[in-house]
Amino acid sequence: MIRSFKRTGGDIERWLDVCSIAASRTCCTAGTVPATRHGQVAVVTGGSRGLGKGIALELAAAGCIVYITGRSTSFRQTEVLLSGSVDETAAQATRRGGAGVPAYVDHTLDVDVRKLVKILEETHGRVDLLVNNAFFMPKPDTLFFATPVWKQPCRLFDEQFCIGARNHVVLTLSCRHLLSRARGTVISVSSAGSQGNTDVFPVSYHANKACYDRMMLALSTKFPDVPMLTLWPGSVATERMVVGKRRFQGWLQDAETPSFTGRAVLLLSKLSFEAKLRLSGRTVTSAEVLYMAGGYDVDGYRRGLSGVEFPSERV
Repeated sequence: MIRSFKRTGGDIERWLDVCSIAASRTCCTAGTVPATRHGQVAVVTGGSRGLGKGIALELAAAGCIVYITGRSTSFRQTEVLLSGSVDETAAQATRRGGAGVPAYVDHTLDVDVRKLVKILEETHGRVDLLVNNAFFMPKPDTLFFATPVWKQPCRLFDEQFCIGARNHVVLTLSCRHLLSRARGTVISVSSAGSQGNTDVFPVSYHANKACYDRMMLALSTKFPDVPMLTLWPGSVATERMVVGKRRFQGWLQDAETPSFTGRAVLLLSKLSFEAKLRLSGRTVTSAEVLYMAGGYDVDGYRRGLSGVEFPSERV
């Protein structure tokens, strides 16, 4: 068991700089903003289950007003084998101390996005944090996971690109004025799968993730007044991964919980605006953020980085 020393906000930012930019760049020294998030308006896409749900609940526990988007509702399930809905997540978020607001949004429809932005404009006039997380897994699973690439239809990439890349750009652009008004931040949840292939996921998955990362990086250069970061979780024990444990069995060893990434998002949101601007356009992992902050997963484990040593006490 590792018990870490207390670290300051400046330490966290210096570590993120080391991980994200060339060593010759001057390290960050700005501190974090006050810990409370009460009254902050956050939007988390794809929050019915999985990472989106974990992120929404952690933000709500810090006092945020969290708009949770998704297609699964209490009366309409879009995933037959997987539980969860935006209503359920919103109710749990409210019980955590924040305010969970279910938003029934089909991100394939730009008109739904415009309706959501209109509600945010009329109700709050700002967005403090936008978390792009929604992703669509093409069906059937046997075609997506077990069919050779030369036999897979092109629709697999089209469907992932529509809900997994394009939708994030559309929502970010639509919320730009609300983000600028609040000095808000965009955190895009992606995957290290953008950098290479695996035996589990098909080529279309990796190609889409690479496209998503590059699109958000390009967008960050166009709007220098809105910090935009990309966050890579590790292997996460989501509902889908647990249900398909035979396929993902090697991935679930020492897997992160969805709340682990939720805590990383919360810590990033607490950085000062100037620090977030310095990190804009860069990619960090959930483990990097939580490790330097001395944070733990909900199961009590501290998931860190191999080969990286920090001052600590072993008991």
